[in-house]
Amino acid sequence: MNSIKLTAMTLGLIAAGAFAQTTPAPQTATQPAQQPEALPNPQPPAPPQATEVTAEKKGPEFKISGKAEFDAYGDLNMEDNNKFMHSYASTVDVDVNVKFNDSWSAFVEIEADGDLEKPSVYYNKAFVKYTINENTSFKFGDLTFSEGAFKFYKFDDQGVNAAGMREHDIRGLEFNYFGLQLGLGFGRHNNDAPCGKFTDCPEEIGKSYDAHAAYQFEIDGHTFRPYIHYKSWQNDKANELHTGLDANLALGPFDIHTVYGLHVDRLTKSNPNGTHAFLIEPALNLDGFQLKTGFFFAIFDDDLALATIHGDEIPEYKFAYGEADFTINDALTLGCVIEWHTNTIDSDRELGTLELGPRAYFSPVNNLDIKGFAKAILPLGDDWESLTHGQWVSTKDYGKELNLSFGVETVFKF
Repeated sequence: MNSIKLTAMTLGLIAAGAFAQTTPAPQTATQPAQQPEALPNPQPPAPPQATEVTAEKKGPEFKISGKAEFDAYGDLNMEDNNKFMHSYASTVDVDVNVKFNDSWSAFVEIEADGDLEKPSVYYNKAFVKYTINENTSFKFGDLTFSEGAFKFYKFDDQGVNAAGMREHDIRGLEFNYFGLQLGLGFGRHNNDAPCGKFTDCPEEIGKSYDAHAAYQFEIDGHTFRPYIHYKSWQNDKANELHTGLDANLALGPFDIHTVYGLHVDRLTKSNPNGTHAFLIEPALNLDGFQLKTGFFFAIFDDDLALATIHGDEIPEYKFAYGEADFTINDALTLGCVIEWHTNTIDSDRELGTLELGPRAYFSPVNNLDIKGFAKAILPLGDDWESLTHGQWVSTKDYGKELNLSFGVETVFKF
């Protein structure tokens, strides 16, 4: 009760003080009323100038990166009067990444690539990406799908070769959720024509569409990626299916890359029959030493007229290789390689080669890599003697005599 009285008295004193400060004291008879002091005439604030920026608007962020590569090669074929022939390969790849905000971004790629010293520059792709979180995103625009790539240096261009599926370009949609990847769109670029080195063109350009699905997951440090890709030209004689599994196994100092790929054409027809591709690429990584090996085998139908052949996707029906590299210092690695190739997809032909020679890798600074090699190529097989052997060769025609080859490949990134 006392606390209530004390609180009431306190509030009364606060109110009385406030009233005393706001209420003027009464004037006496002998004291004239004080006139209020005149206030200055207020001026309205000046309007903002037309050039004044009231709020700064942040524009998109740009990041430009890419790489350039220039290569030079020399080849000597003993059949060709011991003359060296030179050739070039050049690539410039410029990537522009645009960030609008934390959710929206875009990508543009301009490229020049070819077996020339001056390849033409062309637009390669562009897409827009919406990121929900680090594990979920959408893309729409020009997209590329490929599966089961070779690590082997001779066939590692996924735009040309793959044990699973070489690059398929589309203009469409892509959804990524953790390890799940889904894609759907119309065929684009070389992916829009249903023909290749060994196939005819049953349909014109402009009718193709692709559907892609893959799921990548890990078990105890091992990575697995099953995939399936269907392509159609809206014709029962023009469709294809790629499906299989790409796996990377980590076993201490050993890394093992394996691929199984099934390649099928004209799914509703009795032929061509499917092609099965098997790849295993074990590698041993020790301090200062690396051993890279690989073996590839593809099963085509015995009658190639009834086999699924997607152009140069599978370069030959069998090959094996091994490369041993020794790290000299942070900038220099020296090694040697030995390779065996069949050079054909026809298992009845004997067009093999044995290739061996030294290799050197020089990286004096970050983002600059120079690779040099020399090798001897020894033809193995009676079919090299045939005047018509070129019709069976699926890689390079080496002829029946010894070949010597060397080259320097320079790549820098920016």
